Formats: sequence, C-alpha cells, structure tokens
Amino acid sequence: MRDGSDSSRALPAVEWAVQRRLDDLIGKLEPKFGDLRGRVDVIPRPGVTFAMIGGADPAKAAISGLSHALRMPELYRRWGIAPPRGGLLYGPPGNGKTLLAKALATLSDALFYHFRLATLTSKVGPAAAEVIKEVFQLAGSEGKGVLFFEDAEALSFEHILPPERAREAAAPLLIGICELLDGLRAYPSLLVVASTSRPDGIGSLLITPGRLDHLIEVPLPDGPALREIVEIQRKRAEALAERALFEPIDADVLVPRLAGMSGGEVAEVIRRALEEKVHQSGNGPEPGLVRTADLLTAADESRRVRDVVVKIRYGQYL
Repeated sequence: MRDGSDSSRALPAVEWAVQRRLDDLIGKLEPKFGDLRGRVDVIPRPGVTFAMIGGADPAKAAISGLSHALRMPELYRRWGIAPPRGGLLYGPPGNGKTLLAKALATLSDALFYHFRLATLTSKVGPAAAEVIKEVFQLAGSEGKGVLFFEDAEALSFEHILPPERAREAAAPLLIGICELLDGLRAYPSLLVVASTSRPDGIGSLLITPGRLDHLIEVPLPDGPALREIVEIQRKRAEALAERALFEPIDADVLVPRLAGMSGGEVAEVIRRALEEKVHQSGNGPEPGLVRTADLLTAADESRRVRDVVVKIRYGQYL
C-alpha cells in the first residue's frame, strides 16, 4: 500500500506510524480479499500544490473552499451551519482531477487516502464497501484526512457487468457508501472527494445534500490554460534536467494546435518532443534545444495516436 515516491521513504515518525498502521490494516484484509496493493493507498505528503496545476482556475477556487472544512471548521459554526463533508470533481479524463484532490490534501495539511474504485470493485465487487469502511474507521482516528474516490462511476459496476446485473449487484455497495457519508459528521477531520469522467454514471444518492453535494467541473483547458500548462511542463522538465531544454516557444503558433487536448495530453506532447531529443542524442551528436516546430510535430503525433486508440476502443480495427 506504499506510495513508492521519495516522500514516503523518509517520513517523520508520526506519519511513518500512520503508514505502518494502514499497511497492517490492508495486510489483515488481504487474506479475505486478495492483493489490494495499488487499489488502496495512503500518501502522508502528496506534495502537490495548486501552483503545479495549469488552468482549472474555477475548480481550484471551488476545491480550495472545501479546505475550510478541515482548516477552519469553526467558521461554519460561527455562521450557524455544518461544514461540508464531500464533493465531486467531474470532467474529461486527463485534466487534473486527482491532482486537485491531492492539492486539497496538501493545502489542508491532511493525509491523502486514495481509493482506485475501478480496480478495487473489479477485484472484490460489493465487498469494496467493507474495505472502504475499514479504512474510513482507521482514518477517523488519524487526524485530518482527504479520502479520494477515483473513478466513482465504478460504484455502478457497469464496467464489469451487464446493466441489469450491475444495478442489482451495486445496490448494497451504494447503500454502504451512503451510510459512510452520512456518518461523516462523527469524523469532522475527514473530507471525501470523488472524481468521474462520466457524471451520468454517478448514482443520484451520492450527490444528495449532506453527501458529495459540492459539484466541481474540471473542463478541458482553454487557450490561456493551455499556455499555462505548457509553461508548467517546460519548467518541470528543465528543473529535472537542471538546464535549459527549450528555445523560446511561440505560444501563438503552438496553442491553436493543442486546442481540444486535455492537460494530460499536453504533457504527453512535451514528453514526446523531449523523447525525440533523447533518441537523437543516442544516435549521433547532441541535438539542439526543443523548438516550436518540434512541439508541433509532437502534437500531430499525439493526435494520430489518440485517433488510433479511439478506433481500437470502438472496434474499428477488430
């Protein structure tokens, strides 16, 4: 259940103890449910900030507001209401929903509990409610925590069963999750955030008032957001390489070619352009810096690969 990042290898004593207790809990569940590694994780220090996420300014503002429930719950009492207990991030894949949830945990100085629901429900089916309940109970005793349900549409089981069987099989799990959400007022240090790229697959019970009732859209990036994402990715690569890697980028030329891409796809364009430089370095003299023309070529290649993936997904190559 370890995150595997450098931040989890040198934890302060208190955070190491939390990691160990959660590892022990998952270890006790595995004889019954099998290997749960990669399906449920805890990250004591996510290390993600909102400044690392390009675009999505309205979503950042909305989810930052949720942090008040963990950072300043007394403000809600002052205004005569209870703090929120959860929210739902929705929008196309690859636009930073998981990063936003991690940034929320960082801002709130909270532990980050990551439930990968697509793989968890595929592994244990309706018994996922039992696994989640066990982690909820432990998290409630460990201080502030953000519990993140990735791919919340997987609670419907439509990814593994035909529609009629899925509804029947998913009912106990959905009820169990709703009971956990209703009981969150007993755990004021916990906040639940779910994500989905298929909001039509989210059960209406999950987003009723008092549950995941803060709905936050994370749309595809517009022009200014694309510029910001390109710049963030450039700085990240150059910081890792500890040297300049790019010539000045002509954003007026590049950004229109990136229109309609997700943040993740833009990051892939940057990676492809840098990978081509790696190949050139391995085959001959050191190449020059990445040019705008290189990024345009990488953008076209990324679109070609995406088109192939779409055709495969819909059986056009079968």
